[in-house]
Amino acid sequence: MRRAIALLVAASSAWAHEPSGPRKPSKADADLKIARVKMEEAKKKLAAKGKYACCIRKPCDLCAKRNGSCACALNIAKGKGACGECLAGWKRGEGALQGVKAENVKLLPSTEQALPGKHEHPPELAEAEAAMNRAKRILVSEKRYSCCIRGGCDECAHEASCPCGADLAAQGPASCARVPKEKQKGVCSHCYDGWHAGHGSLRGVDLSEVQMSDMAGEMDQMMSPAMSTGVAQSGWYASGTAQMPRSSPLYMVHRRTENWLFMVMGQAMAVNTQQTGPRGDDGWFAANYIMPMATRRVGRGYLTIRGMFSFEPASVRGGSYPLLFQSGETYQNRPILDGQHPHDFIMELGAAYQLPLTERVSLNFYAGPRGEPALGPVAYPHRLSASENPLAVLAHHYQDSTHIANNVVTVGATIGKFTVEGSGFNGREPDERRWNLERGGIDSFAARLTFNPTRAWSAQFSGGRIEAREPVHPDKASTRLTASVMNVQQTQSGYVATTVLWGQNRDYEDEGHAHVFNSFLAESTWRWRRNWIWGRFESVTVPRTLAFRGSPLLPVIEEEPIGRVQAYTAGYSRELPRLSPWLSTALGSQVTWYQAPDTLERFYNRWPVGVQFFLRVRLAGSHTR
Repeated sequence: MRRAIALLVAASSAWAHEPSGPRKPSKADADLKIARVKMEEAKKKLAAKGKYACCIRKPCDLCAKRNGSCACALNIAKGKGACGECLAGWKRGEGALQGVKAENVKLLPSTEQALPGKHEHPPELAEAEAAMNRAKRILVSEKRYSCCIRGGCDECAHEASCPCGADLAAQGPASCARVPKEKQKGVCSHCYDGWHAGHGSLRGVDLSEVQMSDMAGEMDQMMSPAMSTGVAQSGWYASGTAQMPRSSPLYMVHRRTENWLFMVMGQAMAVNTQQTGPRGDDGWFAANYIMPMATRRVGRGYLTIRGMFSFEPASVRGGSYPLLFQSGETYQNRPILDGQHPHDFIMELGAAYQLPLTERVSLNFYAGPRGEPALGPVAYPHRLSASENPLAVLAHHYQDSTHIANNVVTVGATIGKFTVEGSGFNGREPDERRWNLERGGIDSFAARLTFNPTRAWSAQFSGGRIEAREPVHPDKASTRLTASVMNVQQTQSGYVATTVLWGQNRDYEDEGHAHVFNSFLAESTWRWRRNWIWGRFESVTVPRTLAFRGSPLLPVIEEEPIGRVQAYTAGYSRELPRLSPWLSTALGSQVTWYQAPDTLERFYNRWPVGVQFFLRVRLAGSHTR
């Protein structure tokens, strides 16, 4: 297993990748929004009059703009072909006609694409075109629009960036052989159709040299539990089936074969930590994970095989790294206190299947011997708001510790902007043997409701019953409740990612009495060009066992609340010059001030401090929509 992961990481350097950084806002965004709204209104009017019969699940814009009608469904049924936008949709697995194989769909000449008879041109079409033309002029002035067809494509305009002309010109004539055919980038579907309609604007380019990009729309398919086509999918899936806002940049490298789409995400942080106070420890550790994924269409739905691995069992020595006031899990059969345990080598090993039913509804299935049930928000290692912070959150075991669970089965449904899920799983947290895969039957249950009102926001509420959560208390059950809101706001020079989170554990005693542990967290990370600035605030109820660290009575001390700890963190990192286009590195540091409760002040001092210095390495491809 270790050798396979190492080979996967080494091979990733040759994979295609998206440009680094999120999509930057443009002064054209307002006109682009108008163009989108008016185009959708026009297509609805045309469909109501029987003038619009598209063949993909998200009806194309190209036919409406060019012909005032769409006959692609009829033309496909007759074996004639479809427009360029519909062709790209079929290549992405978005075809809506049963019995038609994507490989049999061809490009239909533009003169044959229109619906026979009198064409309709609702006024919304003219309004959409006027707004789009204004947007294109702005994008050209911003030097982010270089199209290769006369009039410019609309597809890239909606992404506020068009590289089609530059990419095609950079390849040069085929006779020059400047770029091997297998490495040519290709153009978007609108440009591909435009060249075949005779609208190409570059001299010396033969039609045979114009290829459609295989990357058009791929990234929308990557981050669902399977290969999401954008149908009934409003957020990115980050860990398990937990969602984050679709405006979040995705740092990854990826590659497509004929039937499969492969992707790898990963990062590592080499950290030196220094802490003050009687309990403050110093040391080195490396937090890391790598997450490979493979996805393809199976039947009417989309299958994804996912894994996640960490080498922290080797890079975190002594069973934990120093972290004041942290508790949870064990080392050498004793509770870990003032330290954070390493992740297991196998963090996730599972598969997901998404079955679209309509444009707004899909059924979602997720299962595996190790995975994440529908309980809690996106786990802290995968939250964009925590991406630069090298330390775990203090309330990890109150909020998202089930992101590594055994024998997980999840069933859910997405209806518009809402996703509802239910999970069964084994509730015991991983043991001290970090390289193996534990067993255990399903004894715990959870449910989650996720709401994504816009591409920038995601909220969830979840609850679950967890049996025998901690090894030191194998006879106790816990009830966990969590609620969170995440926002990722794009800026001209980067983004601001924020998470507000509440988590609660109710740990039950034999007589039915429950100890209640509450936690609150607010964190935010601001990326500004090559700079990252972040902050985190936590308020956490801590257990009485912290007062007995080092005591021989520790294993039998009851875990009951002893007070609340406040933690305030501020950090900064700076990206270094890149040695590789697919690898991002940064140097950073942060400081955390802790406010100890009166009951623990004599063990920690009133205001102990922790400081970290680190080198961060991350796979650097990025995509947003």
